[in-house]
Amino acid sequence: MDKKTVLLASACTLLMMSCSNDAELIKVAETTGLQTKAFVGEADFQIVDYAGDKCIQFKNDSVFNAMLWEMNDMSEEEINNIFSGAGFVSQWQLMQEADQEQELIVDNYEKDLSQPWPAHKIKEFKQKYDDVFMFEPYDSTDFIAHYKLKGSTYSPFVNRQGLFLIGDSVVYTAVYESLEEYFGLGISLYGSNGATTESDMNCAEIKYQIPGGDYVKARAIPKFTGSRMISNQEYRVVSCEILSQKKKVMWKKHHADVYLDYRVKGSGVGFGVTNPNNGQFLSCNDQPLKLKYAAYGKNTIDLGICGKNAYSPLWILNGTLEIQADDIPFKGYSSILLREG
Repeated sequence: MDKKTVLLASACTLLMMSCSNDAELIKVAETTGLQTKAFVGEADFQIVDYAGDKCIQFKNDSVFNAMLWEMNDMSEEEINNIFSGAGFVSQWQLMQEADQEQELIVDNYEKDLSQPWPAHKIKEFKQKYDDVFMFEPYDSTDFIAHYKLKGSTYSPFVNRQGLFLIGDSVVYTAVYESLEEYFGLGISLYGSNGATTESDMNCAEIKYQIPGGDYVKARAIPKFTGSRMISNQEYRVVSCEILSQKKKVMWKKHHADVYLDYRVKGSGVGFGVTNPNNGQFLSCNDQPLKLKYAAYGKNTIDLGICGKNAYSPLWILNGTLEIQADDIPFKGYSSILLREG
């Protein structure tokens, strides 16, 4: 959905497209007895009451999948406008509120560093959003909110309880089961500069203190975020969450050009992208790939798709990842090993 991605160095990477993210869902069919309260756009989806909260109900699977496809070419604001109204509050809206509140706490404190540390405000902020978001476990000065949802693509139509409806079926979105699953083991965030190494798994991170100035940090977390069907074959979508922050006394959003170098192998037919000319799979398996991204705060981008095994685990992605930023003079490294199914 974000158009700031610039892909380099491989014809393969020039063909990357956003994909429908519907495989990280666990569907639980049950009779809902819905009462329709308001329509959003056409009658294909609407806002309804369920379990004491407003939620989005899609008419059927076809409508849901078509909406995911259309969302690929829309901004987050455009998507939010489609689903907002009639008292429905999405996780995307909650994240915008949380980001503003977090920045306000940081900005107010940095105006006068002689005032007491805002420990109570930070505690209240985390408690307010603890049921829906998660926070960096290794550094008390970093309390930026992160989605518990594994597929943040769903955030504009998922309510605070983490669900939406397709027909009369309740759909619970998959979430991270632990902080370590998302944040990894982290790097040293105090004192000397730090970077992850290839012994770190599924998280490449770098932190640097600009001489005489702020700390800056960049992080990349690869993950499976959904599925895509091509010629009746199912592929997993491979995404990467990119974070760019700076810190005077507390971490906040930061503009930076982030560079990723990665080389991965996928299960089945391997790792690749969807060819926009014919919609078919184009292999980039075990090829060196480069990506440049103009990051600001938290960002999610699609890297490609991964083939499917005929045996368990159905989807595997392994390889290496390097991260660098334009204001950090060294790289961070990570091994990649994703398994699912």
